[in-house]
Amino acid sequence: MELRQLRYFVTLAEAGSVSRAAAILGVTQPAISRQIRLLEESLAIALFYRTGRGMDLTEAGRLLMTHAPGVLSGLQRIESEIGDLRGVAEGQVVLGVPPTEGHFLIPPLVQRLRAQHPRIALKVIEAFSGHVTEWLLSGRLDIALFYKLGSTRQLSSDELLVEGLYLIGKGGLPEGSGPVGLAEIAPLDLILPSRSHGLRVLLEHAAEALDVRLRVGLEIDALLTIKALVETGAGMTILPYPAVERDVAAGRLTARPIRREDVSRTMMLGTSTQHPLSLASRTVTRELRLQVLDLVRTGRWPGATT
Repeated sequence: MELRQLRYFVTLAEAGSVSRAAAILGVTQPAISRQIRLLEESLAIALFYRTGRGMDLTEAGRLLMTHAPGVLSGLQRIESEIGDLRGVAEGQVVLGVPPTEGHFLIPPLVQRLRAQHPRIALKVIEAFSGHVTEWLLSGRLDIALFYKLGSTRQLSSDELLVEGLYLIGKGGLPEGSGPVGLAEIAPLDLILPSRSHGLRVLLEHAAEALDVRLRVGLEIDALLTIKALVETGAGMTILPYPAVERDVAAGRLTARPIRREDVSRTMMLGTSTQHPLSLASRTVTRELRLQVLDLVRTGRWPGATT
C-alpha cells in the first residue's frame, strides 16, 4: 500500500466520483482509477462499488476509511513537526468553520496566509458545532470555530466574539427600526434548522427563558434551502448577518436585529488537547484571531463584538 494510493482513496471516498476527485487532486481520471485498482489488488478486495451515480464504498472500503484519514493526518503531523524544528511554518492545517460564517471569513484569511505564510496549505471543512469535538479528537480537524461548547480535558476553547442574530424575511418584518424581541417574533411562521442544530437549541432555550414559544412551520437543515424558501415568502428565519449579507445588499432579503438581551451567541476557537499544535497550526490560529478582530473592529462583521 503506497501513500499516494491512500491519499487518492480518501479523496475519492469523500468526493464520490472519479471526476470530482481528479479535479481536487489535479490529476487525470485514469491516474486515479489506476492507483485505486492497484490498491484493491494489493489488498485483494474491492473497495468501491461502481454505480451510475458514482463510487460507493464497499464494506472493506468503509473499514479502510475509518483508519486512512488518521494515517494521512499523522504523517502530515510528522512532516509539520520536522518543519517546526527548522522554524518554518509549513504544511497542511485543517480548519473547521460553521457554514454560516465560512464564506465571509475564509476569503480574507486565505489572502492573509498567502501573503505572509505561503508555505501553509489551508484545508477548510464546514463543521457544525455538534461535530467539532469528535473531529478535533480524531485528528480530522486541527482548529475549529464553533458555538456553545466549553473547555474539557480533551478540548481547549477560547471566546472570540459575541454575535447578534437577525430576523430574516422577504418583507413584512415587525414594524419599527430598532431591535425586535423574541416575543414579537413568536407569532411569525419561522423556517429553522432541526433541534439537532446548535442554532435551534440556542433559540429554543432563549425563548423558554422568556416564556415564549416560537412558531416553527418548517425544519430545514440546509442554509441555502432556508434562504431560498424565505425568499419565496414561505416564512421567516433567524440567522447571523454574515449569512445573508449579500442577499440583503442585492435586495432579495431584509434583516432586522434581534434584541441582544433576548438572544446572542458566542463564537469559540477550539483545539484538541490530545494533539500538540504544529507551528503551522499555531500560526493559523494567530492569523485567524487577528482576522476576526479586524472584521469586527472595521464593521465588516455586523452584529458582532469582541
